[in-house]
Amino acid sequence: MDDTAQSALFDAFLFFVIALVASAAVLGYASLTLADDEGANRANALAYAEDVRAALLRTTLEDPWYWNGSGERVELGQGVTVERFLLEEIQLLSRGLTNTDFSAVNSLILERAKSLVRPPFGVGLDGSLSGGGRTAALWLGDGGGPPADRFTASWTYDTVDGSIVRIAVNLWYT
Repeated sequence: MDDTAQSALFDAFLFFVIALVASAAVLGYASLTLADDEGANRANALAYAEDVRAALLRTTLEDPWYWNGSGERVELGQGVTVERFLLEEIQLLSRGLTNTDFSAVNSLILERAKSLVRPPFGVGLDGSLSGGGRTAALWLGDGGGPPADRFTASWTYDTVDGSIVRIAVNLWYT
């Protein structure tokens, strides 16, 4: 091999090494950018879930009601917010009432939640009560509960008897 061929071979090898290092740097930067974008998207979705929770729970219901244990309709009157209704419902569920006793108003609440959420998100609400010797669970949404990959904005409330009520708005990609 003469000097010109060796020089060309060395130049090709050097170009290959430089291209390999540059490619690794570009791929590394791209993966960091994608991770940053994914983190920013998740943070935005969580903030959106919190905005939906705040707007929904502050919404006033028109003449909410439910069926009590003796089958009588209990009218709650004007000025009851979704938050207040769900808090009372979860506590009454823990005392033996069923989801069916609240189904009419719950369907209105779920429709209101769906009207607040823009595509590509789905929405559902869940609630629970624990402590004070009682438990209860509530799900308002399609299916039996929220999917595993979701964005949740929740709030907890302490009750007089020492139990804790949790109400959450769950968003997920549909």
